Amino acid sequence: MQTLRYLAIAVAFVMLSVPAQAQPMPSADRKVIDNIAAQLQNQAVFCEGTYALCIKAPCVPIVTLDRLGNYYVDHAACSCEVEKGWSMGPGQCADRGPVRQGKRTFMISTYSNKFNAMNGTLKNTLSCTDTSTVWAWCFGAPCVVDERDPTKATCNCPLETSAMHTLGGQCNTANCQYIYSAATPAGDTYANEHFAAYMQQHGYPHEPPAQMCAAR
Repeated sequence: MQTLRYLAIAVAFVMLSVPAQAQPMPSADRKVIDNIAAQLQNQAVFCEGTYALCIKAPCVPIVTLDRLGNYYVDHAACSCEVEKGWSMGPGQCADRGPVRQGKRTFMISTYSNKFNAMNGTLKNTLSCTDTSTVWAWCFGAPCVVDERDPTKATCNCPLETSAMHTLGGQCNTANCQYIYSAATPAGDTYANEHFAAYMQQHGYPHEPPAQMCAAR
């Protein structure tokens, strides 16, 4: 697979369960959203096919030991889903399809709002406002399909530290201490809005943007 340049905005998310009540998602600063849109001109390509979707993915840190005996962590392994349909991601469609090498299948993680609503219930977005929050940036990340279960994939996602939005955490801010595939607040807003607008414009089925978790 052709190596793809990672995007500076993470738009992959994690989603578990959420409470029934929710607040409308607040609008991010429009200038920030417009800047993201400009950056995404060639990084938000819509393709129909098989892709890894990390918006429900819990992640565990990958520990590395350097030659001086120092341990460090800058990536995480995230448990993602293998899906079929429309997704938004970096690179051309021909470069994003699954690649078989030996006994393993590789692909990249892209974004869709397929899991914004499940079983008729709209899922909600947890906001972790602490700027020291560690989260995984899975948009465009390389993934390997589980050899025992082809519906699952493990993706190698770089770690970021900032405030973030995630569909994981069960709307419990205490869970911000754990690593989830997530996005900056502005990236989250852009991904939800842009994906829904594109799908609606072209007459494709899609889920509405997820709302924010209710205040506790």
